[in-house]
Amino acid sequence: MLQFKQYLDGIRSRLTNLHTGSVARGMLLVLFCATTVAATMYAQVAMRSMSSEMSELTIRKQVQEVNFAFTVTDRRGRLVKNLTQSQLLILDNDQRAGQITYFESRTNLPLHLALVMDISDSVIYCLNSQRKTAASFLKRNLRPDRDRAVIIAFNDTVRVMQPPTADLRVLTKSLKEVHVGGETAIYDAVATASHELAGIPDSRPSRRVIVLITDGEDNRSHITLQQAADLALKNETAVYVVSTNSPSFQDEESKGDKAMKQLARDTGGTFFTTRGDLDNAFFKIEKELRSQYVIGYKPPNDTPDGQFHRLKILGPGRLRFFHRTGYFAK
Repeated sequence: MLQFKQYLDGIRSRLTNLHTGSVARGMLLVLFCATTVAATMYAQVAMRSMSSEMSELTIRKQVQEVNFAFTVTDRRGRLVKNLTQSQLLILDNDQRAGQITYFESRTNLPLHLALVMDISDSVIYCLNSQRKTAASFLKRNLRPDRDRAVIIAFNDTVRVMQPPTADLRVLTKSLKEVHVGGETAIYDAVATASHELAGIPDSRPSRRVIVLITDGEDNRSHITLQQAADLALKNETAVYVVSTNSPSFQDEESKGDKAMKQLARDTGGTFFTTRGDLDNAFFKIEKELRSQYVIGYKPPNDTPDGQFHRLKILGPGRLRFFHRTGYFAK
């Protein structure tokens, strides 16, 4: 538009310098016609460009697709790995989902993992175990050709010790640089991890997972438990919690464990107690990740309204399905 305005101003300037004879009138007519033609062509090009942009915007909004990972167990808690797409029914806000666009059992999709370590004063006794177990877990599960991991440590502040990478040497080195001290900002750490994972480029569907090692007793976060869970859901991230709390002889579980169970349940992860054995908890997480299904579908209402949509899967028999509670349509 600026170039076209400059073009018209130039024409006006030339017309001002002309005398009012017949030649001037002739040139005026020619210049007027040229201006009219140019304006018409410019308007047509602008309209085509705007139409193309609006068309692309509309298409992007109409092809919304929901993807999520889930695990299935029988009534004895054993993982079920042989279900087929035809055996499953997905409900989106209690409505039957539209077309299934993707299904994979025992998925091999890329894994984007955030290892989030509590380094507050209350877990000083198990820091060395955390480092050793985390390093072994990454070595067994990270595939350099497709997976990425990020290391985050937190006490009253959150530190990204190592941004997303597939380099095991660099990841292991960052674990050794973690030092204990301070209070506990769990929910802030979950929010940071969610944003870090969401920033990893995706050329195909992937799984985003936070493995959180903590006693669950938050006392310094700037956000709430629910806000942390919502951020994880918006970034399609499941939170697996490994509790460092020692077994209690009392029937009542700790406030921290209750909060962490809710966080894991809402985001489609799992809560694990270690009973003094971090390795066993990490092996269970590893087993679940290797037994996951991933499914994608077109929602019955494909308008990206930004609202929360509840998810539910139904299947044969008395199976239990573990997945995030829903998603934000965007």
